[in-house]
Amino acid sequence: MIRAVLQDTEEQQTTREPVRLWLKKLQEAAYDAEDVFDELAYENLRWKVEMQDQSGREIKNEAMGFGLQAVSRDRIMPLINLDRVTDSVLDNPVVGREADVAKIVNLLSCSSDQQVFTIVPIVGMGGLGKTALAKLVCEDVIAKRLYDLKIWVCVSDNFDDQRILGDMLQTLNANMGGLTNKDAILQELEKALEGKKFILVLDDVWNDVVTRWDDIKIRLEKISNNNGNAIVTTRSEEVASKVETSTSYRHKLNLLSDDDCWSIVKERALGNGPLIPLDSNLETIGKEIAKKCRGVPLAAKVLGGTMGFNRDKNPWLLIEKSEVLNASHNKDNVVYTKTKF
Repeated sequence: MIRAVLQDTEEQQTTREPVRLWLKKLQEAAYDAEDVFDELAYENLRWKVEMQDQSGREIKNEAMGFGLQAVSRDRIMPLINLDRVTDSVLDNPVVGREADVAKIVNLLSCSSDQQVFTIVPIVGMGGLGKTALAKLVCEDVIAKRLYDLKIWVCVSDNFDDQRILGDMLQTLNANMGGLTNKDAILQELEKALEGKKFILVLDDVWNDVVTRWDDIKIRLEKISNNNGNAIVTTRSEEVASKVETSTSYRHKLNLLSDDDCWSIVKERALGNGPLIPLDSNLETIGKEIAKKCRGVPLAAKVLGGTMGFNRDKNPWLLIEKSEVLNASHNKDNVVYTKTKF
């Protein structure tokens, strides 16, 4: 329902300020709701795997009931950490994103030759791996020596230009983390970045950037002195259109193939230990489970993780027959797990 209203309002592209403010609040509520219900879907699925001794009918009924019940936010919020804090460290191998990395690196390479401050937004729904892709790109451009430094700032729902500039400075010099004067921060950033090429990542940017972007862009261009470029990850097409250098620099992240999802499920379920041939029945079940991920790598990661290195087919069958993801997957919304992949 919320997504339907959002889509209709955005399509009308209203310029009325009261409506725009109301739309912003509605978008923030939608993001919070996604995170809460994503977490619930994961916990529900994990619980079902642990309770595999129950009958299939009981599990199905409970899954459907759990997925459709309204849950009090006051009861859930103390149990779920919604603060998104990311860093530049790549935790696990990333599957199926080689072409995406190559395309973004090429965009950054071309822009470096032109000596302009280029911003490449990576946009896509939660769970697609925008953060992981940004990490891969950073690793690649540093390895190829296209840049001397990488600077990572997790923005989330707190788009404050002074905080972002301060985090940038602290990345370069941990002793400068206490500065509170914006002009002093800018001066120290210019000193720290003088003569250095850098790639800046602003991760998980929400819609409140739209009215504040111009101010920080001017300052970023000044301190970069044509030596820096930026990547912005976001779920919002509106944010992407605001920050992008041009539409040709926007990178829309697509769904993975079922085969790629199966690779993730298998690695999470079986680990990287000695390669033991997988039973053909388990592989068949596993590939059906991968289809349930519908191209979302985080869903594959979580579903594979729930199997817990277990080669017993019963837990695998339990997940294959679960209706949790099917119940939450409709034309207006996709619910998976808390989107920190």
